[in-house]
Amino acid sequence: MAIYRNVQLSFWTDNKVEDDFTPEDKYFYLYLLTNPQTNICGCYEVSYSQMTNQTGYNKDTINRLLDRFEKVHGMIRYCRETKEILILNWHKYNWSNSSRVITGIESVAKHIKHKEFKDYIYMVLDAKKNG
Repeated sequence: MAIYRNVQLSFWTDNKVEDDFTPEDKYFYLYLLTNPQTNICGCYEVSYSQMTNQTGYNKDTINRLLDRFEKVHGMIRYCRETKEILILNWHKYNWSNSSRVITGIESVAKHIKHKEFKDYIYMVLDAKKNG
């Protein structure tokens, strides 16, 4: 697992971020992209207690923000049963065609619990491999 995550500088000038995100949205999305549970797939398990402890928000605020990012912004999917977050389009900024990256993605993806999320990762990975 990487000990750091890169955030593209274009994050700050992205039209969606500039026009639609509140300051709270920006903070929470940066948290979703860079928290210690993230991995090469962009799909990871994170508990409410981890999110509340790491952000300082209470559980109600976390739920509100998760709903907002899923339903309003359309940038994540969250499974409350498995407590997994899928960051949509993670692959655009964090994957390469390197065989080491592909192998890493495959080794992490097999541990995804939510079938829909696992299927999404494998679909995107197949598309990446096939150009």
